Amino acid sequence: AELADAAGVARRQTGEHVRPDGPIETAIARVFAEMFELPFDTVSATASFFDLGGTSLDILTLQQRLHAMLGRAKPVSLVTILQNPTVRALASHLEPSRGTAVEYDPIVPLQTTGGKTPLFCVHPGVGEVLVFVNLANYFVNDRPFYALRARGFNEGETPFHSLDELVDTYVAAIRRRQPHGPYAIAGYSYGGAVVLPIAQRLEALGERVAFIGSIDAPPVIKHPRGKVDAVESAVMLAFFLSLIDREQMERLPDSLRATLRPDEDPCEPIFALAPKRRLAELGLDLQRFKAWSALALGLSDIGHVHRPSGTVEAVSIFYADPLWGTKAEYLAQELKRWDSFARGTNCYIEVGGEHHTMLDVRHVAAFQATLRVEIDRAMQGR
Repeated sequence: AELADAAGVARRQTGEHVRPDGPIETAIARVFAEMFELPFDTVSATASFFDLGGTSLDILTLQQRLHAMLGRAKPVSLVTILQNPTVRALASHLEPSRGTAVEYDPIVPLQTTGGKTPLFCVHPGVGEVLVFVNLANYFVNDRPFYALRARGFNEGETPFHSLDELVDTYVAAIRRRQPHGPYAIAGYSYGGAVVLPIAQRLEALGERVAFIGSIDAPPVIKHPRGKVDAVESAVMLAFFLSLIDREQMERLPDSLRATLRPDEDPCEPIFALAPKRRLAELGLDLQRFKAWSALALGLSDIGHVHRPSGTVEAVSIFYADPLWGTKAEYLAQELKRWDSFARGTNCYIEVGGEHHTMLDVRHVAAFQATLRVEIDRAMQGR
């Protein structure tokens, strides 16, 4: 009976069964089966690690088991698992010669347990959802936590050409996971501004968006130092990934612009500064860093030309110490602009840390407690 129940859960979470094809898919499917105590023949090639019950806490275990089973020199990176959470996608990444096409899905289900309304969180300006991994751990058995990641990371994926295209894609993905509201949506940094058009699009479809959270972001997508260029994009990505420190992040843009040759890629000298251990943790090489930086620059470009308009019911704005300027100035001059886009009364909630640390291990426990209370309050009616 227990095996039948487990098989039923697997089918409900992953759809129709697709038999794993070839030794590498079979090996990965076997790891999934062992981790979730499922019969091997119930694990589909389309089965997602997260939909089967894996949480962000389980990724280290998955890394270790894949490393042992596949006998590879280096463990599969956290980024690789987040970007390729299904058996087939992971196999295609680890064995590119397979040539198996994997359809882009912006949703990364960081944890799927809990009976409350799911929370959908939109990525920051680098396009990836690593920043939400620690946060998602606190939602286990509370509410599902889905992160949205940008298009363009995997082979054959075309980056978004406009913010409208990005919003349309994310709204469609959200509705596939949760066909009707009330919805709970949040975003960090860049994503904190993107939640406005996403919520407006859902409202236009006749749905209620009960919780809209902006995690340290004004409603307008812009960089405090002006329009982002290739240098700034590479520096900010490196800082986000902890490849460089705060002092380097402050100094490098002007330094590189003064010394780079016209034909020189700014990613190369930045990458050379990165600690080798951190690069190994991320499974990151220079080629991937360059591609990631270009993707982040593209997101910045489509955000820079976006001009928000219209309103939503209300927004909960969580703010920390900004990267530049004072918290009081940031609140008054940037974040309070949200009041122009709300029909009701917004909530401004001060939290610990700085913009780039507010979701890390030092501050995430306090932040998640504040966030969860605010979501519950909003879902019950302001």
